[in-house]
Amino acid sequence: MESSLLLQRYRSDRRKLLEFIFSSGVVQGPLGAPPELSGVDLDTVSTEYVLECVKSGGAFVSKEASERYSSELDSPVLVSVPSGNLFYLLSELDLSGSPPERAPPPVGAKEATNHFSYLPKEIDHFASKRIKMSLFESKISSSAPTSSPSPPTNDVNRFSLGLPSLRTGLSDDDMRETAYEVLLASIVHSGGPRPSFEEKKKERKSKFLKGLRPRRDGLHSQQDESHSDLMDTLRAQMEISEAMDSLIKKGLRNFSLGSMPDRVDVPRISLVLLGNLSRSDFPSERFYAQWHRRQADILEELLFDPANSVANGQQMLLFLLSKLRNIEQWVNLSHDMRTEVLNGIEKFISRMSLIPEKFGFLDEHYYLSDSYHFSVKLYEKLLCSVFDILEDGHLVEEAEEILGVLRMTWSMLGINQAMHDALYGWEVFQQFVRTGKLLLLKYSVGEVQKIRSNKDANGEVECSKNTICTVEAYGSVRDLNLVDAILFNINAWCSSQLEDYHLHFSQEDCHIFESILTLAVLSGARFVDEFAETKNPESTNETEVAFKLVHLLVERSVQAACKRVLDVVDAKSKMEQKHPLALLAKELKLLSEQEHTFYTPILCRQYAKAGIVFSVLVHRYYGEQLKPFLEGISGLSESYIPVLSAAYCLERYLAYIIHSTSGDSMPPNITNYVQPYEIRHFSAPLILHLVNVRHENILRWTERAILIENWEPLSSQRKQATSIIEVFRIIHESIDQFFDITLPMDTIHLRSLIIGIVRSLEAYLLHMINQQVDKSLLYPSPPALTRYKESAYPFMKKKLVESATLDEKVINQMDNLTESKLCVKLNTLHYIREQLDELEASIVQSWMARTEEYQTHGTSEEETTSSTKSVDELFSLFDDIRASAIRASDAILDFIGTRAIFWDMRETFLSSVYKGGVQSARLDAFLPKLDGVLDRVCDLIIDALRDQVVLCIYRATMAAYTWVLLDGGPSRAFSATDVGIMLEDVNMLKDLFIANGEGIPPDVVQNEAREAEDILELYSLKAKTIIDNLINASIHISHENDRKKPGSRSAKDADTLLRVLCHMKDESASEFLRDRYQLPKSSDYEETWGNEKETTSKSPVLSDILSNTSRWTETGQISFRIMKKKIQEAASEIKPAPWS
Repeated sequence: MESSLLLQRYRSDRRKLLEFIFSSGVVQGPLGAPPELSGVDLDTVSTEYVLECVKSGGAFVSKEASERYSSELDSPVLVSVPSGNLFYLLSELDLSGSPPERAPPPVGAKEATNHFSYLPKEIDHFASKRIKMSLFESKISSSAPTSSPSPPTNDVNRFSLGLPSLRTGLSDDDMRETAYEVLLASIVHSGGPRPSFEEKKKERKSKFLKGLRPRRDGLHSQQDESHSDLMDTLRAQMEISEAMDSLIKKGLRNFSLGSMPDRVDVPRISLVLLGNLSRSDFPSERFYAQWHRRQADILEELLFDPANSVANGQQMLLFLLSKLRNIEQWVNLSHDMRTEVLNGIEKFISRMSLIPEKFGFLDEHYYLSDSYHFSVKLYEKLLCSVFDILEDGHLVEEAEEILGVLRMTWSMLGINQAMHDALYGWEVFQQFVRTGKLLLLKYSVGEVQKIRSNKDANGEVECSKNTICTVEAYGSVRDLNLVDAILFNINAWCSSQLEDYHLHFSQEDCHIFESILTLAVLSGARFVDEFAETKNPESTNETEVAFKLVHLLVERSVQAACKRVLDVVDAKSKMEQKHPLALLAKELKLLSEQEHTFYTPILCRQYAKAGIVFSVLVHRYYGEQLKPFLEGISGLSESYIPVLSAAYCLERYLAYIIHSTSGDSMPPNITNYVQPYEIRHFSAPLILHLVNVRHENILRWTERAILIENWEPLSSQRKQATSIIEVFRIIHESIDQFFDITLPMDTIHLRSLIIGIVRSLEAYLLHMINQQVDKSLLYPSPPALTRYKESAYPFMKKKLVESATLDEKVINQMDNLTESKLCVKLNTLHYIREQLDELEASIVQSWMARTEEYQTHGTSEEETTSSTKSVDELFSLFDDIRASAIRASDAILDFIGTRAIFWDMRETFLSSVYKGGVQSARLDAFLPKLDGVLDRVCDLIIDALRDQVVLCIYRATMAAYTWVLLDGGPSRAFSATDVGIMLEDVNMLKDLFIANGEGIPPDVVQNEAREAEDILELYSLKAKTIIDNLINASIHISHENDRKKPGSRSAKDADTLLRVLCHMKDESASEFLRDRYQLPKSSDYEETWGNEKETTSKSPVLSDILSNTSRWTETGQISFRIMKKKIQEAASEIKPAPWS
């Protein structure tokens, strides 16, 4: 998709350029006017044709332009530039790969033979299959481009093999073209397939592109590819033009004719070329001069010995070379004179050939001992031919075949297998450094493995040992043989990357990092004794190469990384206004995490203790920075906590790395490797102080929240008070802050946290409890005890029965204890219990997680938290809160029913039901209001508490009904005939609370109604029976029992029996009460509910009883002990004879 968009963009730009040319008026039509473009498709117009029309002033014909465009599709797109260079544009970017990463050649580079080395850089992919050979066999123009191998852009340049420099200043292009000459001569001399020396016809198809580009898109070479195709590929890879190739082959024509001497070397090849090529073979004088000068430089480089320049043979050689260098004179010399000079040089070569062999291998040449560096550099140029010149980092498909051809040059250049492996590995490695291709790195590893395992013949080893290279090693200059120099340079570059691997390698480079580490270990085997001394944390003497190398690399990389981190922290600390030690610990922890995740697994494959080395070094480095800070700690300032916390996190993670690297099942003691920071010693009092300070803050906020609470539900769904939500929010924040403290903690810190929570909740519950009112204050005072008697004088003034009133303070409290507020309080207490359970589970989970984290990160058992059992004991403090919440809830439950019936409905229920007669004041008038109360309560209370609240209201209702039956006052009297009606009322009450099975369970309802039904059953009995029961019960009256409260009556005790007699419509009962207790008649009294106070007459026998009864609240709730004593005295006077 992307390539399609690019192609569309290129076509659009092409059209715009053509439109600009036509609109500028520089192109004329056949009639001299600007051409008409209305019917012309600019996409099919040849740009070359348009430019030719502009240059020549010819007329533009659209048909010819289209035909020219079609014909150009079979040829490459040639772009002319002022310098005459030719570039071939490859438009399929996806197939062309990334652009070359090599730097451009320097301006003003030597152009000795570059005119024969021009090489197209880019090729149009669509036209590549149809390029003709004739395009590349044209004569070399004087404007041919110069091209030289680009210098490497990576830092491999700073690593040199240390070979001696060339005295004559031969350039890289000179060496490359000389290498190609040596290659062709070696092929012929070795008896291999001879290259064709005949002129190729221009119309023959070119094989050039096959060597110029690697095969793609399924166009793979066949195994039976001809030798000529391989040579074309080799020529293209070495950037040798076909014209230059033809000249070299022409110069070596005698070799093909069998005139090559038995012993062939580089100087003789130059002599042959000088003898066979003349000025007329070259397109220009300048080109010939450059080529001729190169040949003279080669002869001087290989034959002249500056150390023995005064010898006769050397003086003669200099004389002959001077003639050869004077090109003007050389051109004007006769053929015989030139031949004489060349023969003189040949004789010198022959005399030098008599020098005894030094290395002892076949075809050894005299100059190898002194000019070995020349041969090495030539072979390096040959080896470069296996790397694709158009795609950096790729080998050509014919790489193996090319290496086979290069092998033919070994005897001429003095190369053996060991040297080849070393040089090829060096070239592959340099290509990797330039391009960063992983495949090349893996090839380098393979080649270095070959070098290490190479066991060649003694002669080859001796030869490689005598190729001396001067390198700078560890601050001193030393001489190494070629193989060792290559290994040393590879190791030096790898070490330079690995000595700061934290900087040079990211997580995406794991394979490169691993391969470079392997390469460093392999190449550093011969230099292990020169590594710096290391100190392993285990205090053991590791002698293996990998151990020493990896230890050294980790140490140096940690030092570099820590230095960078420290520089960053200094600036960051000033910007963020944070303590630099806290930031440093955090940055080092991030570095440690990166190390453990990415680097350590790879390093441990070479050295199992690499993770421990890293941890020890980082721990030691930060410890040195932290020590002055710890020594300066004084007091309990919270400003110390960030540094201590960051230091502790770092130490724990480093301990975790040590544990995971050690391979032990149990976490090792960190003191075996490092001196701990002793953070616990400094942090324990600080944490305790911090937690206590936060406790006071929580308590203040709790008190504030409850003081402003109005006990309204939070919402229709969340029916608890707003204040408790705020309190638990503060508590949760405190817990989060506690566990966010990344410092070592003990159970004492956890206990302090729990105590603070308990104190806050205790304060909250205490405030709720203090707002309550004793429910006994809501009960009405019992009226005066009277005997039933209808008034004979209805208009006679009656005495008032006074009702006590509540204190004003209690009334004000009652205003804050409405049904809705009480329901919200109950919901809140239930919420507290629920949240307390969740809070306990959350704290336990967090504490256990903290414990597991300590153990996971290798903390010793002394630093871990206490056992689960000891932690569970701490939470027993929560049980006190739960118990307090339950007690408060029970008190409110009891109060809410009493409030609803005895206070809110006292006029409707207590003052109205059965007053003046059962039939006229039945309970059915009260039930709708009671039902409304239940509806409101059910809307306000949560489902979990609904049944409990309704049951309490039902219990209070039945208690109020019992009060009506026993303490209803002089206005209430019941006969046996009323019992049936009253039972119906009781059943209506029960049905209301059962609510067709949706309310209180029937058995519970029946159980609560049993007391009232038992009392109603007494009213159905005869008065004599009740009197007998009263006499029997009075004998057993306990002097310690107080007056019975509503809801705590019994149908068998004397108090109940006496009050039944007082409210019974029965003459015998009235007479009994008159004779035995002197109780006044009920018709003499009138009940009041208010503040009316009037003295009432007392019963002569039970005056004390009546006094205590009528003024119950004024005497501070005096018990019925006096009354019961009087009853016992009266009962003793009654004869046991039957009631008559």
